[in-house]
Amino acid sequence: MHLTLRLIWVPALLVLALSGCSSIGSAMKASPSLANATGFADIPMPYLEERYVNENSHFMEVNGYRIHYQDQGSGETIILLHGIYSSLQTWDGWTAKLSKRYRVITLNMPGFGLTGAPENPDDFDEDSMVNTFAKFVERLDLENFTLAGNSYGGFIAARYAAQYANRVDRLALLDPFGYPQDTSWLVGFGTSFPIAYLAQWVQPPLVITMSLRMAYGDPRRMTDANISRYVHMSQREGAKPIYVKTLEMVDERAENESPLPFYRIKAPTLLMWGDDDPWVPASLAERWLNDVPQAKLVTYSGVGHIPMEEIPAETLKDFETFLSQGLTPFSDSLAAARENEPDRS
Repeated sequence: MHLTLRLIWVPALLVLALSGCSSIGSAMKASPSLANATGFADIPMPYLEERYVNENSHFMEVNGYRIHYQDQGSGETIILLHGIYSSLQTWDGWTAKLSKRYRVITLNMPGFGLTGAPENPDDFDEDSMVNTFAKFVERLDLENFTLAGNSYGGFIAARYAAQYANRVDRLALLDPFGYPQDTSWLVGFGTSFPIAYLAQWVQPPLVITMSLRMAYGDPRRMTDANISRYVHMSQREGAKPIYVKTLEMVDERAENESPLPFYRIKAPTLLMWGDDDPWVPASLAERWLNDVPQAKLVTYSGVGHIPMEEIPAETLKDFETFLSQGLTPFSDSLAAARENEPDRS
């Protein structure tokens, strides 16, 4: 990382403290104990499993991970991948309805949620995430399916769809990360010394709630349940060093100019983008439209980085249209997509 980014941590700390004031109450409310509220303690796995395992939950050993996934419904298969610092529940606004017509599989990606982290954070990188997901699909004996991913999960989904092009029938990418870009000041802050060093042991819920607030186009759409989930998963045993490693991976990928293999994607691809995304700007959609052979775009005015969580009904409607009608109803450029945005006021 450039020296200028390394030196931002002092003013960034002040910004964090000031802008986080409105999130303090949410952070405290989501913390099961005072030690958790300060960010020093881990939350025991039995506590997390009691809250986040349900009748659709299963566990599978893959590449040293105990992957937690939920499998519900029947019919054509849809797999949904969450982004960094998130978990499979980010798709809850979609799964209840989708599972009435389809088999819907959601999973905690390696390093996150109840799946947990590897013993050695050095073993955690984007290649291992793709390979672990590929083995997960193989173990479930899935041949053809629809794949969707948000944020870093969108990047993993796109890499998988490029590498295993004949398995993916349709691809939906929601605010996908992957191309070179300027990263948020929070990435520079989180990967700088001494913050990155300290964050391996201490990760205050305030930081998590403030980051979530920034990710939403309208923070009023945040629910207490979602805030609690993000905080709880960030304090699972082993999460803190993986969260730091993930920020470093994001920083490295954002500066990587190497060509990406997305021209190999054969599946019709729908890009779904919040127009007010501070983490992965909607302007990057043009890169995806240029590189992915069959891609169209829909944008959402005033929506942030996690559209399926922020406006589940609207995004699900577009996703279901994509499933039933393909790409025909959608736009082939960012400008056209913005012109076609419905009035959501």
